[in-house]
Amino acid sequence: MPRWPPTLNASPIFSENRLICTSRARRSFSAELVSQLKSYGVARLSHHGVAIKTIKKLFKYHRRFFKLPLADKLSVLHPGGESPARGFSPWAYEKTAVLRPDLHGHTGLSSAITSGRLPKALLDAREQFAVGPPSDTEFPTPQLSDAILPGFNEATRQAYVEIADSCRLLVDVIDEGIGAHTGSISEATAGGQGAELNLNFYPEVERNVINGDAHLERDSDVIMRRIWPHSDLGVVSALFPDRVGYTGLEILVREPTGDKFVPLAIEEEGDMILLVADTLERWTNGRVLAAVHRVGLPPVDTHLGNVSERRSAVMFFRPPPTADLGPLPCFLSADKPAKYEHITAEEYLKRYNKRLY
Repeated sequence: MPRWPPTLNASPIFSENRLICTSRARRSFSAELVSQLKSYGVARLSHHGVAIKTIKKLFKYHRRFFKLPLADKLSVLHPGGESPARGFSPWAYEKTAVLRPDLHGHTGLSSAITSGRLPKALLDAREQFAVGPPSDTEFPTPQLSDAILPGFNEATRQAYVEIADSCRLLVDVIDEGIGAHTGSISEATAGGQGAELNLNFYPEVERNVINGDAHLERDSDVIMRRIWPHSDLGVVSALFPDRVGYTGLEILVREPTGDKFVPLAIEEEGDMILLVADTLERWTNGRVLAAVHRVGLPPVDTHLGNVSERRSAVMFFRPPPTADLGPLPCFLSADKPAKYEHITAEEYLKRYNKRLY
């Protein structure tokens, strides 16, 4: 059975071979990419400009960091609050369940919603480390001591730069294929000056820890998921899971017969999952919808009934804090008035983070 959606080869954008990078090939790739993003909010890409050796190096340090003693990880703790995320967030620190409560019926909580006995806390079974722009002096990324893990800061910084460069070119291609005035989206993105790279770690846990039905039977005050349904901030998100196959990532597919979450697999090592994020939806006035996604349970594990640990790296490619997130003029008309209010990226992020932490 072919995996959904078809993988798109991005070499017409990133290859150094001029026979591949023709204007015709670029237009064809641009049309295919925008078609998938409009249909599903997501695309799976190969040959996307981020070297496999960079991804492997990032995950090598990813594994080492999250195996550190808690005290070492807390030395670079994210303080929380409205400011951009920087540094380490412990288990259950973020609370993505607050972002889309309208989708809790898709997470095994339908009976709890109907009976009015939702638990007091809906938490994420996840840790993370957030890396901001290397040039950000207002909100610098905490630097882990080289005495604790030499090479970590350099590896995350290198990955940040390479993934951001890839996102920059992909946004240009989306701009070309989406039917906007040339350069309008790219100019508003301004090179992704507010981008953030997150390293996500989902520890191995007993299946019933993130199985809502088991908790509901015990009338627990807490239910956990790896990540609850949500969409990301930013223009696009570039996601790299740490393995091939189905890892638990699921995308909400909107169909006339009803919305449903569909698993999305990685076909080849190094593939990128590109997701539409909130800012692109707002700028296009809803012409392209943000991808609602979650991390559910992977195929059944036989190891003592546990759910295996999972790792991912994701770049939230965001515009600068001063950017206006209201619809761009080229997507407005008399019969298509603005659906979204004007708000700066900084204020939108503060509003988001205030609820998340």
